[in-house]
Amino acid sequence: MQKNKINEHPYALTEDPFTGLILAGLLNPESAPSVYRALLADLNPSSRAHDALPLSAYWPSSGVDLVVEAQQRDRRELVVVEHKRFTSPSHAPGYKKNPDARWQTDQVYEAATSDYWPRWMYETDPSLPVRFIVLDGYGKSMEQLYPGGLHNEKWAVTSYSQFGAVLRAEHDRGVRGLIPLLATLYAGGRPKL
Repeated sequence: MQKNKINEHPYALTEDPFTGLILAGLLNPESAPSVYRALLADLNPSSRAHDALPLSAYWPSSGVDLVVEAQQRDRRELVVVEHKRFTSPSHAPGYKKNPDARWQTDQVYEAATSDYWPRWMYETDPSLPVRFIVLDGYGKSMEQLYPGGLHNEKWAVTSYSQFGAVLRAEHDRGVRGLIPLLATLYAGGRPKL
């Protein structure tokens, strides 16, 4: 970052503002493919959409943090992203009201793969295949994040380290619009494991 004269933001951003920056990056035509690739950094390289173009992205009011529809050659897909910033709660059973509730990721997976399309995905085509991503500041495994989750194996985890590595490489290639994300990725101090 110093080499590129990018100053790190001095204060930590909470999950919502940083998610907003990710959404802004997905809505910017110049940075959208790079941010999309960064979100998918933990997937098998052959399945990463190097030529994918995000067609739309939005932040639902419930369910998950981001929904992205992308086009790769003749194939369209959805990616749902649950974002876990450094100190964000895990949405554990009972986090809000119901101590018997399933993990948020289990609820999201079941809603997105059921016959009844969830309201938080109202903008998207229910026939599209869906990928499930957790963007976690620490890059913990799904079992660490959601112990005993029913559908943990259906989710991939992208760490901030992976996310940032893709964004830095894309910035070095001359992609514009990535500085807000890079400057605030670890703002306010590095994560402590």
